Amino acid sequence: MIIMFLLTCPALAQVDCSNVGFKQGTTAGWTLSYGTVSDENQQTNFSPEITGTQNSEHVITNIRDGNDPKIPSIPMVAPGSTHSIRIGNVNEGGHYSRIRTNYKVTADNSLFQYRFAVVLQNTGSEGRANHEPYQKPGFDILIFDNNGQELPCSSYDIQLQGAATVDGFQASGDIQYRNWTTGAIDLRNSVGKTLTIVVTAHGCTRMRHFGYAYFDAECLKSEIKAASNCPDENGFLTLMAPSGFTNYLWSNGAKTQNAQVKANVGEKFNVKFSPLGSLDESCALSLDYTVTYKKSTAVVSDTICEGDTYALGDTILRTSGVYVRNVSKSNVCDSTVTLTLTVNPVGNYTQKVQICQGETLAVGDSIYSKSGTYTNHIPQRTGCDSLVTTVLEVVELALSVSPTLSITQGDSVQVQSFVNPTGEYLYHWSQTGLSCTDCPDPWASPVTSTVFELQVTDPNAVCNKTAKVQVYVKPCGIDAPGAFSPNHDDLNEVFFVYGNKCVKMIREMAIYNRWGQVIFQKSNFAASDPAFGWDGSFHGQLSQAGVYPYKIKVELNNGSFLDYDGTVNLLR
Repeated sequence: MIIMFLLTCPALAQVDCSNVGFKQGTTAGWTLSYGTVSDENQQTNFSPEITGTQNSEHVITNIRDGNDPKIPSIPMVAPGSTHSIRIGNVNEGGHYSRIRTNYKVTADNSLFQYRFAVVLQNTGSEGRANHEPYQKPGFDILIFDNNGQELPCSSYDIQLQGAATVDGFQASGDIQYRNWTTGAIDLRNSVGKTLTIVVTAHGCTRMRHFGYAYFDAECLKSEIKAASNCPDENGFLTLMAPSGFTNYLWSNGAKTQNAQVKANVGEKFNVKFSPLGSLDESCALSLDYTVTYKKSTAVVSDTICEGDTYALGDTILRTSGVYVRNVSKSNVCDSTVTLTLTVNPVGNYTQKVQICQGETLAVGDSIYSKSGTYTNHIPQRTGCDSLVTTVLEVVELALSVSPTLSITQGDSVQVQSFVNPTGEYLYHWSQTGLSCTDCPDPWASPVTSTVFELQVTDPNAVCNKTAKVQVYVKPCGIDAPGAFSPNHDDLNEVFFVYGNKCVKMIREMAIYNRWGQVIFQKSNFAASDPAFGWDGSFHGQLSQAGVYPYKIKVELNNGSFLDYDGTVNLLR
């Protein structure tokens, strides 16, 4: 691959370690550029190079962005990071996108660790379509010294090759991809120098097939680290080589990034490893670690709950205080811990609660509806649960009243309530027209039809029940039948009127024929008595069947009068 950017690139920005991995959510310290990718003489060319970006070919990604739309298994941000960058055109080929920066190497950032995920569209069915390898999409990471020379063993360069899936990649349809991978470059030989880091993603040279990548980076120190100051109870230390390399080989034979070693002061351990993607043995790196005696102190503050214990070395603590202990002492280390321990109290509460049958009680995340004793642990802000004991009593109260009642205006009727279980209760009737409003069975004397509402409460005001009863009031007066049949069958032989209790007497009743002639008349007689009724005759002769008008005057017990006009049908 031919890289032409050193001849034409603009002045480079310089990144510091605070944003080398885009943690600030910006591209500060990095220079963005783009251009056209083509091929000539069986080589890939990148020109011209234009500073800036286009068509979303440089996008800072956020952990809220989720996963790659084309390959959902690839997160758009490197695991453990909050931001990364996506470079490249996600829709078509013929483009390249690039980021680069100057990197000042110091003893503390002599390990440049990077992470990347790559998505490349292969050309045509099964990777064919008349594209040579140099015409296919690709991705690379390159580092140059201040003379423009590529640093040995510092590059990662991948370009699709024919139809086969590239080593380390996976295939999904016509896409070959590599999920987040960690790589690293050892820069100890360049301490004090300023290097140029270049990252490029491109599509194919024939416009159709896209290529893009996600990138993140971090400044580290080239060193072996111990996982802890002191060895474990068996005298072993875990040594950790830098991640992002391959072919690890420790002096004790371990072949993983981390190795467990028996710790003795002065003993040296070595690990050899190779840059990611390198098959050149000359690129192998080597780091040494010498076990030294370490004396460490730590100041710790912690809390526990009353009744719990705290182990500090071989001491078991149960009370608040400041404790100083030597928690590890060996030929390798001496570790002293100063602990400020706070013991938070655990609340113990007992509550007696009454609820009405049909109601529920919530205690913490529990719901209760039956009598009993219940225990709940309630979380507190201190982290120590309170223990709440609830003695629950469910109070029963069932209420009903008399069914619908009827009276005549001026009369009274007793309204009865029925409460179960029997006992002492508080009664309250909400309407007037009762003999009492705080008794269970009052007498009702309403003037008009009324709905009476009763409210019953137990002595502790736990249950409150209501019930209603309808009392219909019939007005004072008489009822006259609409027909009668004097045919000697002893059924409905006489026309007479019915009066209720508030009727004193019938002052006058007159019946007329069709010409208005009075054919029956009676005065001052009692209501509801057939002896004072009309038998359907006039002067001893049977009247013809038909409709006969009548007028009736009624005197009530209170001295008032009522007049009634109507007709009766005489049937034969």
